Amino acid sequence: MAAARNRLAPLDYVEEAIAGAALLVVIFATCWGVVTRYITEQPATWSGEVAGIGFAWLVFVGAAAGVKYGSHIAIDMLVVRLPGPLRRGLMLAADALVLAFLATLLVLSVQFSIDAWGDPTSVLRLPRTVTYSSVVVGSLCMLVRFARAAWRRWRGHSAAWLTMAAPAGAEL
Repeated sequence: MAAARNRLAPLDYVEEAIAGAALLVVIFATCWGVVTRYITEQPATWSGEVAGIGFAWLVFVGAAAGVKYGSHIAIDMLVVRLPGPLRRGLMLAADALVLAFLATLLVLSVQFSIDAWGDPTSVLRLPRTVTYSSVVVGSLCMLVRFARAAWRRWRGHSAAWLTMAAPAGAEL
């Protein structure tokens, strides 16, 4: 088990690495656009397009990181009040629904990305697939991370990939 864990260690933070790189691209492209527009008076026409591509990657892969950490909102005030078997059945149905949604999103985003290959962006003339593949990567990461969390939840473990201790006195 430890050997398998060590082999997968480089993949543990793939969402954070991609989203972090995308954030740097957005910041750089936006700053460069401002500098070239107001200081050099020769605007970099590509900066808005690059920032948009980086933002798409930041949003979709960042959402996958949220799934991994279990930080997306969940309103469970009614579910926790249900009797055990009914609660587990409802949770199973909800997990199945989310997995079906993510699988559908993955399939449709792959099809959409393939279809967008011949459609270039307006300034850089990159295939729009560069932008749309962020949905493919993000939905794949979300599907894998959510499936793992659901499996852990059904095995009686914490569903979050990493649980963080709350500061003292932070309890509600």
